[in-house]
Amino acid sequence: MKKVFAALILGLAVGAVLGVQQVMTLTPEMESQVAAQLGSKQVIIIIAMLQTAAMTSIATVIGAWASPKVSLNKPFMYNRKSIAVAAIIGLLSASLIAIPEKLVFAEALGLEEKFEFSWLNFLSSVLYGGIIEEVLLRFGLMSLIIWIASKITKSRDNNGIYIAGIVIAALIFAAGHLPATAQMFGLSTVSVTRTLLLNFFPGIGFGYLYWKHGLAYAMLGHVTTHVINQLILLPVLFNLI
Repeated sequence: MKKVFAALILGLAVGAVLGVQQVMTLTPEMESQVAAQLGSKQVIIIIAMLQTAAMTSIATVIGAWASPKVSLNKPFMYNRKSIAVAAIIGLLSASLIAIPEKLVFAEALGLEEKFEFSWLNFLSSVLYGGIIEEVLLRFGLMSLIIWIASKITKSRDNNGIYIAGIVIAALIFAAGHLPATAQMFGLSTVSVTRTLLLNFFPGIGFGYLYWKHGLAYAMLGHVTTHVINQLILLPVLFNLI
């Protein structure tokens, strides 16, 4: 119950940040449409809070039930090796996102040549991407997938079911970014390929961290990815080169 309550509060807080970000990016035309449909643009914030809190709470319930059954409920322990592995995976993931973005997809999709840093975007990326997505995709979904696989194979000691869980969760993680891609670029072969590739491989790394080191280190790896990307790689690649 404590975990679910914490997830509920966390979801409300992060949802508020997401809602504010969405409101800040509305064009005048979009504001008029929102006002006509919802009555006020502030309703977007409430919807984002409730939606994020509900998803996070459900994933927490599923994860709290499934993870012990497949030995994925590792308690957090300070471990230098785990921190180093999370940092390395964060750096690799950031590189796998930022470098192809600059060298391959920027020109193909007509992306801006200059990277404009936003504290609000950074905060939402760290909180939602780094924490909420790990609760949803790793703690909730990956734990459930591996539990189902263990029942089908009647084995919990087979590394294959963990690898399958990591891959499936990473694919769903990547596909989950397609609605945002559709809004920004439309759906084309290039935009879909970009979204799937740039999210699938980091998802593999975060899944590995969850399996071998625990949820906290999966979160650390994911947070590190956004920190390196937005504070170092994207500003350098898009502003200096």
